[in-house]
Amino acid sequence: MYSAFIRSAGGRKWGKFMKTYYFGVVLTVSAVLVLACPTIAMQRKQAPKPVVLTSAGKKLMAHYAAILKDLRRQISHAVPHVDPGMVHPFMDAYEAEGLHRPYLTTNHAFMRAIAQCRSTGAPILSMVDGFLSSSRWDNKLAEASIISDATPRRLAAFAQQSPADERLINALLSNPALMKQMQAADGARNGNYGLTMQIYAAIEKASPYAHSGILQRLALATALMQAPTLRWQKIYHPVARYMNYQRAYQRKQLDPAFPTLTTWQCRYVVDDPFSDKEISWFRKMYMNYEPYNIAGEHYVNIVHTDVGYNREDLGCVPGSKAAKLIAGGGECGARAWIGRLAERAFGIPTWGVRQRGHAALSHWTRNGWITRFSAGWEWLWWDHCNGLNFILEAQARRHLHQFKKVLRAQWIAATLGEKKPNLRSFGTGGFWYAIANNEARAIIASGKPTYHTPSNAVLARKYGPTLIERIEASPVPRSAMHITVNSAGVITIPAACGQRQINGLHGIIISKSDLGGTQITYHNGEPVKHRNIPIRYVVDVPHAGMYSLVGQIVSVKPTEYLNLSVAPSRDPVTLTIPWTNGMWQMTSPVEIRLHQGKNTLTFQAGKYSGHPIFAITVRKWLLRPVH
Repeated sequence: MYSAFIRSAGGRKWGKFMKTYYFGVVLTVSAVLVLACPTIAMQRKQAPKPVVLTSAGKKLMAHYAAILKDLRRQISHAVPHVDPGMVHPFMDAYEAEGLHRPYLTTNHAFMRAIAQCRSTGAPILSMVDGFLSSSRWDNKLAEASIISDATPRRLAAFAQQSPADERLINALLSNPALMKQMQAADGARNGNYGLTMQIYAAIEKASPYAHSGILQRLALATALMQAPTLRWQKIYHPVARYMNYQRAYQRKQLDPAFPTLTTWQCRYVVDDPFSDKEISWFRKMYMNYEPYNIAGEHYVNIVHTDVGYNREDLGCVPGSKAAKLIAGGGECGARAWIGRLAERAFGIPTWGVRQRGHAALSHWTRNGWITRFSAGWEWLWWDHCNGLNFILEAQARRHLHQFKKVLRAQWIAATLGEKKPNLRSFGTGGFWYAIANNEARAIIASGKPTYHTPSNAVLARKYGPTLIERIEASPVPRSAMHITVNSAGVITIPAACGQRQINGLHGIIISKSDLGGTQITYHNGEPVKHRNIPIRYVVDVPHAGMYSLVGQIVSVKPTEYLNLSVAPSRDPVTLTIPWTNGMWQMTSPVEIRLHQGKNTLTFQAGKYSGHPIFAITVRKWLLRPVH
């Protein structure tokens, strides 16, 4: 069964609050003296000190606990009773899955254990199907699972801070639709529902657009995530992160399918450690530099064409970390980070992954989640989850109505206080979590997903065309493809004029430009491994003499050199191609001698600059007479 679905998957107040409430695990370094041994440094985790409850806080805790107790009583009486004679064999089979490492589809013992668990659990799934198929208890299940996950004490610790914070908790617990949406999207990170509500309220206050549709789902996802998983930069402000994506969406910069994303999927868009400034920079850079990858929705291709696989060089350019990684390259980590940034910048959900000795990524596609630069799902993990468990959930979620049974089983488990599963392993967690797991497996095996992302044409009619779609649909004027001479004798050579598009990752790629007309992107690759493809123009010059040559270019690489030979004069010159940080810029002028009549200008990658990839985007060349 796993083999089948693997194949198919391919403000200040904020700062004060963070200091008093948000800190989780604190790492401390202790010096330990051992007799006859050197001093060694060790790290150990300390549990966060619980917030002291005031008398008002204790009353609030008792109030939330009473709500949970009553909900548990009602739900425990409502759920189907399963004979212990069936439960014990099923749980034995379920727990046996964890004994058969490695968790690979080629491990027959592991696969047999999964099959045995499914077989043993099938009669139980039939018994509980009526309950799990009904939405009758959803409001109470969502509320109970939230209080249980957050715990009455932590809810009280948040609510006692101020009347406004207490109102936030009351607003949550009195809003069944919001509670269900939260729980259907895997709930608040670390059970911090108070923090989630504070962020969500701040986003709603900051934006009038965050109350409906995709922007509401994005706002809630941002609030649920709270902060990035990794923090090698400053913790982003979640309101600023939301506003970054709202602006990009309203400017039509994001992927056409972005408006269709669920709240759960949006979680994997906003969770990026790069700064908002870097995310915005990447969108603009990519539109300037390689718009054809945006048009084709092949965002991660920049890793293949521009992030060299070499020793990381963060000193090659003075830009941001993202710009440095693109310019200087690096090994698997650098390539994985840029790949994740490329997808998320355009609103594509991405789950960063690791495997032994390697970093990679996975991301959402219209046909399901896929892995990139990796050995496949069974070899991967990230944070608290392994690849097989992640893709099981991701694939099951595509069956919209059936997946609600998985959610209800999980909510029952949380309500009843069952032990949560360890998603880095198998066969862990309480009975209803085991039921949820088997339900997900049964859904995957049941057939094709019930939801499919509409075509771009349908999406354009509903949401309007994206920026790149408008550019692609715009006509190209004749002047954009032909060499022209103005009254001052200035010769304009469109970069795409007379060029033959060479398919593949290395060569000449012609695309429409967001500045109008066309442009070319020239990838030469590693000079030793790839043929030095020429860029050639035949120019009919009205008057012989010296001309100053400049080019309108985009570069993401350290200083490069482009050789130019002119026939018939055969006077070679070298153009210096500066690093432009992905923005349009004119090169420094060089002078060349042209004859009257036809002259052939041939450009080729110049001397090796110390980095393995030569890449440049050119929109036009200008030849000005030197008087």
